[in-house]
Amino acid sequence: MRLKRSLLAVLASAVALTWLPAQPALATPIQGQTPWSVLLCKFADHSEEPKDPQYFKDLFTTEGLGKGGLADFIAEQSRGRASMAGSVVKGWFPMSVTAEQWKAQSPEARVKSCTNTANPVPANHRLAVMVNAPVGLDAKVPLNETTAPVVLDPPLWDLATVTAHVLNRSGLSYPRSTFWRDPSWPIWGPPEQYDDQWDALSNPNIHAAPSQRFGRGTVGLSGPHLDELGWLPGDRVVTLAKDGVTTRTVKLAPLERPDLPGTLLVRIPRASDPSQYYTVEFRKKTGQSAGIPNDTVLIHSYYAGRPMLAKKLSDKEPMQAIDYGVTVTVDSVGSDSATVTVSTDVTTKCLDGYDHRGAVAGDKVCVTPAAREQARVDNEDAPRWVDYETGGCLYTRRWRLITPDDHVCITPETEQQIIADNQAAPSRTNPARNVWGPNACTDDYVWRQADASDYVCVTMETRLQTIEDNTAAASRWTNGPYGPHTCVSGYVWREAFIGDQVCVTGDRREQARQDNSLAHTRVRWPSGGTSGN
Repeated sequence: MRLKRSLLAVLASAVALTWLPAQPALATPIQGQTPWSVLLCKFADHSEEPKDPQYFKDLFTTEGLGKGGLADFIAEQSRGRASMAGSVVKGWFPMSVTAEQWKAQSPEARVKSCTNTANPVPANHRLAVMVNAPVGLDAKVPLNETTAPVVLDPPLWDLATVTAHVLNRSGLSYPRSTFWRDPSWPIWGPPEQYDDQWDALSNPNIHAAPSQRFGRGTVGLSGPHLDELGWLPGDRVVTLAKDGVTTRTVKLAPLERPDLPGTLLVRIPRASDPSQYYTVEFRKKTGQSAGIPNDTVLIHSYYAGRPMLAKKLSDKEPMQAIDYGVTVTVDSVGSDSATVTVSTDVTTKCLDGYDHRGAVAGDKVCVTPAAREQARVDNEDAPRWVDYETGGCLYTRRWRLITPDDHVCITPETEQQIIADNQAAPSRTNPARNVWGPNACTDDYVWRQADASDYVCVTMETRLQTIEDNTAAASRWTNGPYGPHTCVSGYVWREAFIGDQVCVTGDRREQARQDNSLAHTRVRWPSGGTSGN
């Protein structure tokens, strides 16, 4: 009961508002600086300032690095790919409305009541508003608008809540599980939602790590969410059956310790839709995940941008094995690694737009719907075209011979179609070949791959330029005022991601910046993709 009351208190005071037109949308993949403006605003009938501005600076901005705030969480989870650098905290600002007047306003007007008293928010900043008194929950306001400002009142000024809201505004969905938690729990959303305690987005239902300064702590992100954000290096992710091998034994490194050797995430395709697959990860009780009960392997079902944790119905604990055409078996769990055996039957399935011909039993050749229908019609009409005197076919028809004893009579045109379909069969099977994960590019783009974690989608010309610049990197460095990677005259650091010191011409650095800003518009999200990244 104590837990339920505390959760109720948390949710009863949650406020999230619809967007302001000036707010930019964050989308996957995310790398580089993601600055926020945090405005502290006071109601006209509440003069108190419950927290000093420095508290919010330590919680939200890089001033708090090393203090366990959001900046530390982002730096650790992104492996240094993203940063809260540039974020600012301003206030406290007095508003002209009382708390009750504020609650009666539209969502946009509520935010403006605060922003009108503050300096303009920079165009490239996301917005967070802290109000100084509890204001309750407006059930008509969606919590999952990725372009919405974050608005929190005093009961929600903790690391767990701030992290979940900021990550949701980065395009991540609230996680679910295959077990429906007790629907009487006062958690906003359907019963299976907020039920992955190993994922920060499931707040308040998480295995929270202790927080010395910021109230309730948080937990790390799940493998699928790290994958969406582009925070897992491509060479540390294995997509089973992409090479046609359907069973593998894989050594997993913990997501919390990417410095250790091993695979960080396994994707196991399960259907013709490349956005549908299972994932397997290993979690270790350390760092941001110090609050989880123990080191464990987690299995998620991933579909159309939503991860779902596989839980047992018996005790609600994470499943350690599944067998649904996809099989996962946990072989061992050690202090620094886990070993799993995974398999899939996806190589026998057809690509999207094709289906098994089914002309005879066991005919698994993938064909168009028209060819499959032709096989059905030929089977149905087979007796009409048999020459019962000779045992052969009438007129110009001939045996189909899908198998040696297949004596269905078909036209010459159908025979040629069967030959063509048989020849094309290898290119129409195994959808795993087209699984590139949540950051798959739309058809006109490919990953830039400035390094193993660069999932920004660019033109093929830009990727070739990137390869050329990476190859020439050493020849463009010299010892100088910026150290051994100082660029020779005529070149500047590309800065495609934090720490990118490859030297390029000025126009190519500008190209990298433009590509980064347009990354979210070039991702085939959330339905997966087929581009050959």
